[in-house]
This record gives sequence, C-alpha cells and structure tokens, in this order.
Amino acid sequence: MLSIAAVSLSIFGVNAASMGAAQAQVPTACTVGVNCPPYSCETGEACLYYNSIENGLNGIFKQHGDIADYRYSATGQALAFQISNYGGEGANQPVKNNAAAVWNRSDHRFGVFYNSSYNCSVACQSIPSLVRVNLNSSLKNNNASGYYY
Repeated sequence: MLSIAAVSLSIFGVNAASMGAAQAQVPTACTVGVNCPPYSCETGEACLYYNSIENGLNGIFKQHGDIADYRYSATGQALAFQISNYGGEGANQPVKNNAAAVWNRSDHRFGVFYNSSYNCSVACQSIPSLVRVNLNSSLKNNNASGYYY
C-alpha cells in the first residue's frame, strides 16, 4: 500500500497530507477489436499520453485521482498505458517515466511531478483545466506522480 508523505506543495499552494487515496485505471492486456475498445480521454479526467501531441499521442493512461507514484496503483498493481483512440504505440508500457503529453479535461488544475509523492524539488508542471499540452523537457519521460488541485 502506498503512503503519501506530508509534503508542502508550495508551488501549488496545497498540502499533500490532505489528499485522498488514488483512483487509477489498472489496465489488462488487450487488442482493439478483439477483447477491448480503444480508450479516449473523457470529461473530468486528466490523461497522460505515451507520445507527444505532434507524434500522435497514442497510448493513454486515464487518471481519476491523485497518484503519488505512477509505478503502482493503491492496490499494488503496475500502472500501464492502454490503447487509445489515437493508436496503440506505448500500450502496456509503464506509466512512470514514459509520458510525453497530458490532456487535462477536468475542471481543476493538474500537476505532473518529476519525483514521487508530488515532490517538485527537481521539476513539476502545472496544467490548466481543459488544456492539452506536451510535458516540458524536464518532465518528458520523467513523470513520477500526478495531482489534481
């Protein structure tokens, strides 16, 4: 079970100790048209993509809550990208340190962090509501945690 360190997120003006348990989509291996549909980013979600916007986005990870470590879900299962409506490149690859872009379709800001437990000491990026962006050069393929605020 993951624990969330009580760290101050002064860049975002929030305290991680007040955050609830993470809710994450835990994928299973599948093939579009055989045993699963392609997934798309829905209203209210922040979605991480395996490729940058200009490279077609492809694999998707749909995040519904705060995740202190993209390596595992709150139940200890490995987190991985799934096939998206943009394509399958990156499907079944780990989410941690493999994201290139984020589409924030929630009504809150979303933060991506270089370190686990929402630690911004090395790098972090704040993504406004309803925006799709590439991760900055410090975070592309260096994403360890994600947080709504």
